Amino acid sequence: MTYKTKGNRRVLVTKQLISDALLKLLEAKSIEKITITELCETAHVNRSTFYHHYTSQYDVLSEIEDEKVEDIKAMLEKMDPRRSFTVREQIEAICVYLKENKSAFLLFMNSKYIMKDFSEKLLSLTLKSDFVDNHAPKELSNEQKELWGNFYQGGYYYLIYSWLSGNMSATPAEIADLICNFLQAK
Repeated sequence: MTYKTKGNRRVLVTKQLISDALLKLLEAKSIEKITITELCETAHVNRSTFYHHYTSQYDVLSEIEDEKVEDIKAMLEKMDPRRSFTVREQIEAICVYLKENKSAFLLFMNSKYIMKDFSEKLLSLTLKSDFVDNHAPKELSNEQKELWGNFYQGGYYYLIYSWLSGNMSATPAEIADLICNFLQAK
C-alpha cells in the first residue's frame, strides 16, 4: 500500500507499520476486540505516536479502505485512455483486482464498521450517481427509490464478498456478467 499523505518519510513508514499491524491482527480477531495497546505493540510504535496520527483502530481501518479504493480508481484510470469502457468491463477489472488482493479485501470486508461506506465506494466506481434515477421504476417514491438503490448496492457488495470468501470457481468475467445482469447495466 502506498500512502499519498503529505509528510516526511518517517510519517509514511509509521503509518505503514500501523496499517500492516492492524491487518495482521484482523486475521485473528475482529476490530472491536483489537486494543490500541495491542496495535501499538504489534506495530512497534508508541501510543503517543499512534494518537498523533489516529484516534482509533477504526480510523486506521478507514484509511486502509480509502487507500484500496484509490488503488482501484488508479487501476481503472490506467485502462486504455483512448477508448471508453463499459460498466461491465470496469466491473470485471475491479473483480480481477479484488481477486488478486483477496486476503486484504476480505479482512476489511468482514468489518461491519465500514461495510456500507465501502460498498458505496465500490459501486460508485462503476456506476454513476444517477443510477437509481435512471434505472428504478418511475412509480416509486423518493424513499422507495432510496431503498431500491440500497437493495442493489447490498446485492452488489455481498455478491462480491460471497465470491471472494467462498470456494467459487467463477471467473471475474462471469462475476461481472452476473452483476450486470442484476443491475441491468451494460
